[in-house]
Amino acid sequence: MVTALCIAGLAGLVRGFAGFGYAVMVVLGLNLLLPAQQALATAILLDLACCVGLLPQALVHCHRPLLGRLLLGMLLALPLGIWAVNWLPAGSMSLLVGGLSLAGGLLLLFQVPLRPLAQRFAVGAGIASGLAMTTASAGGPPLMVYLLNQPIEASAQRATAILFFALCSAATLVGLALSGLLDRQVLTLGAWMLIPSLLGNQLGQSLFRRYPGLDYRRGVAPLLILMSLWVILK
Repeated sequence: MVTALCIAGLAGLVRGFAGFGYAVMVVLGLNLLLPAQQALATAILLDLACCVGLLPQALVHCHRPLLGRLLLGMLLALPLGIWAVNWLPAGSMSLLVGGLSLAGGLLLLFQVPLRPLAQRFAVGAGIASGLAMTTASAGGPPLMVYLLNQPIEASAQRATAILFFALCSAATLVGLALSGLLDRQVLTLGAWMLIPSLLGNQLGQSLFRRYPGLDYRRGVAPLLILMSLWVILK
């Protein structure tokens, strides 16, 4: 339990500062303690709970036309993601989580300029991010790689990401609940991990306000890569 609480606090810190990364860090950590499907359900449940405090400000700063296209892509990917979670064996799910998270961390760390990818490709970015989020809670890196290459302010990028993942988590939870994966153990563990997650989230927001120009890739991407390799090797 202590390990799970530490994972929650660290993931909340990352989420509060960068606007993403909470769910993928929680699912990577819990994969070492729980079956992959339960780790995924717990991570997405907590991800939604922890972003509630970020929503009012995100609603003000988000890029609404871009968010609409991203959400359309996410909804198109959702059925396939829920099917994969229900039918893949636990061992395969763990490898999928580790592999997608590793790929996402590498994309963030070695970011290649993708300026030709205009806003009309937002539906495709939403599909990729939504599928990665639903199956591995790893939707943050592909979405942020796309958003970072859009001609919008950093505050709008962060706010758009926050709203996208809030709605994606809510939709995924509905699918998991209908599949019977949102059981009592998941709800109990989520309740225990909520407080350290919220505390870390508040600290992360304070750091973002104090150091708005800090490049999160220097800290978040290497951490994702190391945790992904740990899960894959385990």
